[in-house]
Amino acid sequence: MYALRISPGISVELASCAVQFRIMETVWKLVVLLCYCFSINFNIPVAAQSESQTASDSYDYTHQWYAKLFLDLYYNTDFNKAVPPLQNGPVNVQLGFSLKDIYFFDERNKIATIYGWFEQHWTDIRIHWDPAAYNGTDRITIDSDKVWLPDIVLMDSGTVTENVDADVLVSSTGRMSRYFFLKITTVCNMDFKFFPYDKQVCSLKFSSWHHNGFVINPTQSVSTVDLSSFYPSTDFKLVQAIATRHVLKYECCPEPFIDITYRLHLERVSSAYSVKLVLPAALTGFLILATFLLPPASYEKITLCGFIFIALLLQLIYLHDIVPASGDTILGDYFAFALFVDFFATISAVVSYHMHARSASTKKSSNVMEIDDGDLKPELEHNRKRKFLQYVDFICFAVFGIVFVVGLAIILGRRG
Repeated sequence: MYALRISPGISVELASCAVQFRIMETVWKLVVLLCYCFSINFNIPVAAQSESQTASDSYDYTHQWYAKLFLDLYYNTDFNKAVPPLQNGPVNVQLGFSLKDIYFFDERNKIATIYGWFEQHWTDIRIHWDPAAYNGTDRITIDSDKVWLPDIVLMDSGTVTENVDADVLVSSTGRMSRYFFLKITTVCNMDFKFFPYDKQVCSLKFSSWHHNGFVINPTQSVSTVDLSSFYPSTDFKLVQAIATRHVLKYECCPEPFIDITYRLHLERVSSAYSVKLVLPAALTGFLILATFLLPPASYEKITLCGFIFIALLLQLIYLHDIVPASGDTILGDYFAFALFVDFFATISAVVSYHMHARSASTKKSSNVMEIDDGDLKPELEHNRKRKFLQYVDFICFAVFGIVFVVGLAIILGRRG
C-alpha cells in the first residue's frame, strides 16, 4: 500500500485553519444563544400585553353599568314609590291577559279555578336616562318592591294568588312592563237551566282598588284574551273570550271608576252526560207512556210503575249530586213531573185492580145463588168506573206524551 506524506509546513497550516474554524463555530453558537435570549426577553412581555389587551377589549362590563345606572336612578333622583307618577293626567295602565287553563269547576259551589299570565304596562316619568351615558344600556330589570306599582286587583268575589316577586322591566324612556302568573279562584254566576247542555259565562273584573279614573286609567291591549297557550278543559269548551272596558259614574261622586272585564264564554262537554242522564230519562219516559197502554186492572201495570218510580228516584238523586240545590234545571223538573205521573198511574192501577177483584168475587157469588135485576147494579157501577179509569189513562198518556216530546225537543234543541 501507499502512504500519503505531507510536509511539515502544510501540516502547520492545516492545524491553524482547524483552530480558526473552531473559534468561529464557538462565536456563532454564542451569537445564536444571545439572539435566542434576547428574543425571549422582548417577545414575552409583548405577547402578554397583547393577550391582556385582547381580554380587555372582549370583557363585558354590563353589570358595572347596571350598578351605576341603578345607583343614579335611586340616589340622584327624587323618587317615591308610594306616589303615582302623575303628569298632566292619570297614569295609563295597559292590561293584558293570557289564559292558560281552566283547572277546576266546583259546580255545587259555583267556583272556578283559572290559571293565566297577566301583564301590565305603564310609564313612570320619574325614571329615565340617556343610554349613551351608560354604554348603550337602554333597559334594566328592577325588583317590584322598589318601584311604584298600579294597584289593579280582581274586584269579583274570589281569591287571587300571584307571583308577587315578579320583576319590572324598565326602559330608558320610563316605560314599565310587568309580567306575572295568576291563579284565580272566583265565583261564577252559573245557570243550570239547560243542564247538561248549558252555556256559562264567567267574568273577571279588574280595577284599581284605591284610585279612581283621575289617577289610574286602565286600558286593554286587545279586545280579546290571548289563547295562544290555552290548554282545553275536559269539562268545558271555551267558545269565546273577550275583554271589555267599562267607565262607571255615580251620582255621589264626579270621578269615573274604570274596570277591565274579561268574559269567558264556556260550553259544557255533554257527551258523557248524554249517556248518563239524557238517554235514561228518554227511555224512562217511553216506559211511562207504555204503562198507560196496559189494562187498568192488570197486575203487571203495578209492577212496572213501581220499577219506573225507583229508576226515576235514582236518576233524580244522581242529578242532585251534580247540580247544586239552587240550580233549577229542565231535566230536574222533568224528573219531578215524571215521578208525579208515575205515582198517579200506580194509584190508578191499584184502585182498578181492587175494583176488578171485588167484581170478580161478586160475579162468583152470583153464579151460586139466584140474583134479581138489582144485583146487576154493582157490576154496572164497576164497568162505569173501569171506563172512567181508562179515560184517565188516556188523558194521562196524552198529557205526559206532550210534555215528554216538548221537553225532549227543548233539551236536544239546546244541544244543537
